[in-house]
Amino acid sequence: MLALAGYQIINKIIQTKEFGIIKANGLEPKEFVGYENEIQYIIDHYKKFGNVPDGLTFTANFPEFEYSEVQESDEYLVDQLHEQYGYQKFNDFLPEFNKKLKEDSRAAYEFMMQEAKNTLKPHTVCKGIDIIANAQERYDIYATRNQTQTVATISTGFKELDEIFGGWEYGDELVTIVARTNVGKSWILMKFLTEAWKQGKTVGLYSGEMNHIKLGYRFDALFGHYSNRCLVRGAQVDGYQEYISNLPNLPGKLIIATQEHFHGRPTVSKIRNFIEENNIEIMGIDQLSLMDDGRASRNDPPRMRLSHISEDLFLLSSEYKIPILALAQANRAGIKNDENSMDAPGLENIKESDDIAHNSSKCIGMRQWNGHLILDIIKNREGRVGDKLMYTWDIDTGHFTYIPTANDAAVATTRQTVATQAVASAKADITACPF
Repeated sequence: MLALAGYQIINKIIQTKEFGIIKANGLEPKEFVGYENEIQYIIDHYKKFGNVPDGLTFTANFPEFEYSEVQESDEYLVDQLHEQYGYQKFNDFLPEFNKKLKEDSRAAYEFMMQEAKNTLKPHTVCKGIDIIANAQERYDIYATRNQTQTVATISTGFKELDEIFGGWEYGDELVTIVARTNVGKSWILMKFLTEAWKQGKTVGLYSGEMNHIKLGYRFDALFGHYSNRCLVRGAQVDGYQEYISNLPNLPGKLIIATQEHFHGRPTVSKIRNFIEENNIEIMGIDQLSLMDDGRASRNDPPRMRLSHISEDLFLLSSEYKIPILALAQANRAGIKNDENSMDAPGLENIKESDDIAHNSSKCIGMRQWNGHLILDIIKNREGRVGDKLMYTWDIDTGHFTYIPTANDAAVATTRQTVATQAVASAKADITACPF
């Protein structure tokens, strides 16, 4: 039995000139059943010359090898390679198992368990990084930012939110915005992405429900402060033609893909291809429930599918070193019946899957209350939680004005006290430090 995945991986390596799939997954020639010689040649060539052989060089050594275009993700190909190799190994040891079974069932059982363990053991490489031996690397990054004043994050567009989060991080950053339906969470996502575009970033957005024209009008309201209502209805809007003519001259890109562009609901693998194709620097997902789980089994419940999707999006952020902002639906318990309550949905209100919050670096609960926008900081891996930000919001023209709450002064005083204590403690530690 030939390993189809092995054949596909070889094709993909030759086509992309990328050797990473071998190193990142610790793949061995024995797993490429029927193609052991071909992959060994590629490995030897890479070790000797530091690159993947081109098509002509490879064909000269393997003239009977047939090329085929491969579009599957690395994750899928590696998973299939292990599965096919496991199938072959099981078939190899079954005769020996049957022989032992006739002699001693207990010995046969032990043999089967050991062989199964060895066969199914994932062949992955994870060396990690010694942050002591590699300390110079982070100093170099710090020094570069310090000297050039390079911004280490992307601003959210809200001064108060930036003070809490420090902006969106480049990588290891899945931000989930939780809200019930019809409260404007798609608007807020577009606001965050518009602010990133204003900083010259190449912005990507998957919209599961709205087409690019309507989203474009929302952008015009948020950036140009034109009436969204007038734009949608075709009413007279002064200066709109000149504004549209000047937009292409501004830096940054905002690239939108809908289900039509993805030919249905996209998987994380399709989002990955979209990011690669367009060199995306920050990605928006509207919304998690309108994506497909590329590794779901037939009977997996929605909870499991959303858990997989959010986990894979976080890993995607780590892989491409970009922030990913996603919308999640709040369940019915996320509706506060008390009209006097300013509380937005919390982590426990994320519909279908608590794992979404677990996989996120930051979570924001959102609510409209008495004509105001409420943003609750309900998870913040890098800092404090519990802050509640209130804004007046003209949703039609995209204007936001921060409203300080009664607790702001008390909170500021408390923070100053804590900061003073922390500095004093740090000085004491430095005094006692033997270095």
